[in-house]
Amino acid sequence: MRIAKLLLSSLVAFTAICLQGQQKAFDWVSQTAQSFRIGPGYHSGVAVYNPHGWEAIHVRLDIAARQPVSVGVVRLEDWNQAIRNPEQLSRLDYACLTEGVTRISFSCNFYASDVSRVVVVRDARSTERPIVSGIAAPFVRFGVNELFANDVRVTPFHWECVSNCDLPDPPQFAWVDLRREKYEITPAFKSYGPFVPERADDQMRIRVKAQVPMTVAVVPSNLADELYSHRERAREILSRSTCKQYGIQSSSFECTFQKDDGALQVVLLPEVEVRKKKKAEITISTVKCVANCVE
Repeated sequence: MRIAKLLLSSLVAFTAICLQGQQKAFDWVSQTAQSFRIGPGYHSGVAVYNPHGWEAIHVRLDIAARQPVSVGVVRLEDWNQAIRNPEQLSRLDYACLTEGVTRISFSCNFYASDVSRVVVVRDARSTERPIVSGIAAPFVRFGVNELFANDVRVTPFHWECVSNCDLPDPPQFAWVDLRREKYEITPAFKSYGPFVPERADDQMRIRVKAQVPMTVAVVPSNLADELYSHRERAREILSRSTCKQYGIQSSSFECTFQKDDGALQVVLLPEVEVRKKKKAEITISTVKCVANCVE
């Protein structure tokens, strides 16, 4: 009986170790390839990525073309506007832009957000006016003069579970924007919040673009109240912050906070006298659980 119990205990322990060591395995899985034909100056949307809620986007495509092309990713909203107004095609803001290639394993990754993206393939040859084809536009497969035709083949890949797929998904964390604003700078300081840390070592990222040097700091709410009452002591009050930057015009920085730090405010104020209209832009982000979260 004792031997049987020992064997059973060993079996349970061995099984627990095996289960603990098992994890879902993911890999790139190729999808059905598509071929299409474009001409000089053509802009073609070849793949759309729609996040499910707040979700990171991972783009991978194998692209082969007879003539050189440029490949990049733009916001789907911007792409749809450019389709309606082709003069905006030249002003599209591309991520991961790669130019003048005939063969590429293209990849581009984005932080978790609710922004849809589209991969755009652009024929690199010059033309008098741009032409749109593909996503949200008439897809041109025929009608391009054979002499000028550029045959393009696109093979998309999806990041998928390939083994142990019945196991529960682990929590996923990502940077999430809490606040984003463009505003006109005034002598008064700007304040955002309150933001309350949810866990130990909670992270905050602050990105600022401004036309004049700015002081940016994260302070407890009581210091923000003191700053409202004593604007002339701003430098001394903000010096007590453990998370601050001076002279920012285009920069980002990150700070870590604890749960018992309580309510926090992000404050910005100009370091020089502002006599003309000047603009500033701020984005405040933090790391949050975005999928498979455990309460």
